[in-house]
Formats: sequence, structure tokens, C-alpha cells
Amino acid sequence: MERSAVAVTQEKALNYFGLPEEYSAQENSKAVIVPVPYEATTSYGKGTKNGPNAVLEASQQVELFDDELWIESYKIGIQTISEVNMELQNGDTAKPFQKLYDAITPIVEFGKFPIVIGGEHSLSLGPVSACVERFPDLSILQIDAHANLRDSYEGNPYSHASIGYHLYKMLPEPCLTQVGIRNISAGEVRWLEQEEPNINIFWARHQKTWNFHEIVHTLSDNVYLTIDVAGLDSSIMPSTGAPEPGGMNWEQLTELIKLLCIRKNVVGADIVELSPINNLHAPDFLVAKLLYKIVGYRFAMELGVTKKYL
Repeated sequence: MERSAVAVTQEKALNYFGLPEEYSAQENSKAVIVPVPYEATTSYGKGTKNGPNAVLEASQQVELFDDELWIESYKIGIQTISEVNMELQNGDTAKPFQKLYDAITPIVEFGKFPIVIGGEHSLSLGPVSACVERFPDLSILQIDAHANLRDSYEGNPYSHASIGYHLYKMLPEPCLTQVGIRNISAGEVRWLEQEEPNINIFWARHQKTWNFHEIVHTLSDNVYLTIDVAGLDSSIMPSTGAPEPGGMNWEQLTELIKLLCIRKNVVGADIVELSPINNLHAPDFLVAKLLYKIVGYRFAMELGVTKKYL
């Protein structure tokens, strides 16, 4: 396919979207992509460690002109930093996801927008712990098929199956909104009924009646966005460890993210749980394009987007 003239042809891509230094250097970038090929507690399908590289490769084919926003989003500057690699994080880990926290903290402190590409979902603890230090009123929008509200799974509190619970517990003013959920255990339901936490669940089975303004209204002014690709329907996202039927479609996901970025200050994001399938490129490209759309929505006003396109 033909891409904008800015695209760089290389044997191996050096950054997401193949951007020249003018638009990918640290000093010129407001968005920072952090690849994290962490895979340690996946319980069904494997391969999330290959997600960041698959998205990197697919991103070289993303058209850099956004026909919805009528801009070239990369002009905000999109830096790619080196992979953050971690060993198994479990109950014996003194400071879980410390390396990722250390990588994200200076990005947030300098007022830039970090986007983590995973890797399994448990890694969200790292960037959220960095963001909440600067934004103590932080709330979280979780796009997912699974509630992930166990306090631990198979003896590990930092399992991907416990991420919702520990993200909620991490917040000084707890507020978690989950969208697309269609898999939850009896134990998680008991905890919800007994504790009545400030967790808003928008079940996938009700998606025909979802009101995106209502969903966004549940959140505080400063929001962290975490997207498990299993939140999408398995017909368009088979490349994940635990695919579930009945999920969101592309238009629902992008409309929700666009409204979120209009109404709230989105301070960080991650896209996780992509497990690439050999010779099936569409899911990898979907995540790459989603990554680019998030940048465009987040910086739309700064890029000169008018209300006509929003």
C-alpha cells in the first residue's frame, strides 16, 4: 500500500510507524510508546510476549493521514523507547513491575503521554502506579472481556486474572469502569456484592443500549485507559489468549475512546494481551491502527482538529 512520504523504509523498523527522527526524537515527541513483552502468568493461549513486535511490524503499514480527523497524527511526535523486560512478578516480588514504573515515571513527570504495548495485562500495574503519583484522583477505564477481580489467581496476586482488583486497590480515590465484560467468576461476584466497590461494569450483553456519555461520566477528570484486546469480539480479534464471543466492534471501541479523550484528561494508556497468530496479520494491524487512533484522539485539539471532525 502507498503511505505518506514521511514513512521510512528500513530492513528492520526502529520505531512504531517508521517515523523519521524529526517526529520520533525524544525532544520532539509528546507521545511515548513503551513496548513490554512480558508474559509470565498466561493461563490459556500463549504468545503475548510477541505482541509488541507484531504491532511494531504492522504499524509500518498504517496510513499516517487520518481520514476521520483529517490530520496526520504523527506530527505531535511519537517516540519509541527500548523494550522493558521483566522476570516473573509474584507474591515474592518486593516492588512489582518496578522496572516499568521507573520507565514510565519520567514520561509522566515531563507531561508526556505514555502508551504501553504488551504483553500480558498484569503489566498495567507499572504505568498506573506511575500515573497515580501525579494524578491522585486517577480513575481507570478498562476495556476487557474479563472482570479480573480476583485478589490472586493460582497463588499469584500479580496474575493477569487479578489485574482489575489490584488496579482498583491501587487508586487513592478508587473508581474503576469496565466495559465489555462477559466473563466473571462466582467468587468475583460474591466480592462485588459484599464489598460494593466503586466499580461500574457495562456488560457486553447490554451493548445495544450502552450510552457512551454515561460510561465516560462515571470517571474522574484524570483517566488511565487500559485495553485488553479480548474486549473486542473474537471475530475481529482471535489473536488473544482468552478470546470471547459477544464483544465490542471497532466502531464502538473507537467512538468510546474518542469521547473519553474529548471529555476527560487521558494521562496514559496501554494495549495488552495480543497473542499474534502466524500468517494472520489483520489482528496485529488492528492494534497498530488502534494505537495510532489513540494518539490522534488524545492530541486532536493540539493538532488542529475542528469540531467538524469530532
